[in-house]
Amino acid sequence: MDFASIVLLSGSSGGLSAVNWSAWPKDNLTFTDAFMALPNISFAYSFAMVQFSFMDEMHTPQVFPKPIWTLGLTEIIIYTLTGALIYAFIGQDVQSPALLSAGDVLSRVAFGIALPVIFISGSINTVVFARLIHWPLICQFASMIPATLVSFVIADLIPFFNNLLSLSSALFISGFTYYFPALMWFILLRKGGCSDRKNIHLTFVNSAVFVIGLIILVRGTYSSVRDDISKYKSGTVRGVFTCSLPA
Repeated sequence: MDFASIVLLSGSSGGLSAVNWSAWPKDNLTFTDAFMALPNISFAYSFAMVQFSFMDEMHTPQVFPKPIWTLGLTEIIIYTLTGALIYAFIGQDVQSPALLSAGDVLSRVAFGIALPVIFISGSINTVVFARLIHWPLICQFASMIPATLVSFVIADLIPFFNNLLSLSSALFISGFTYYFPALMWFILLRKGGCSDRKNIHLTFVNSAVFVIGLIILVRGTYSSVRDDISKYKSGTVRGVFTCSLPA
């Protein structure tokens, strides 16, 4: 469904009720497809990877929870509204990334406009990676070059956006969002024994979060790799290091 169809549909007598969308999973959904959605959801709502370098540079680290709450609530509201509106107007045929659903011409224009923001977003993550390396500043800058090259190679080896997000989320976001914070509580923040009355509920919550993180790490990585292999074998995706479309 292209953008013109969306406009006509939104103004038709059926309105949003004529759009093929549902709050329930689509028919014939495989376990691999379903599980790939979990890392993507974690990726969308996670902002944990930038926290460590951000807190390290704060003048007053004690006020760190305030910007985290502000960032988290703002991100949740924007991402939820954006995702819900796009899905409501496009339906289950929405592509990944969603700009591709606007049709060939409009999607190219949209990507052209969004290109500076994409570069900025990638640069921010590269800088965050470099800041996690506690070397002299010149070494941090030098580390950005191989990091960018490795990212470019990985992005071309997995030339489908949804799978790339799922794999990166399963490998990295699962740790920074789930099992690392849980381990930090058990090792660094916990005061007293796990069975103490004041710690029972925290022990249960952090144990559950830790297990969820490991499940996303293992099963999410497996599902992403398996789906990558399946798409390459079926020829439904373009080749590596090429701009040509699949036959």
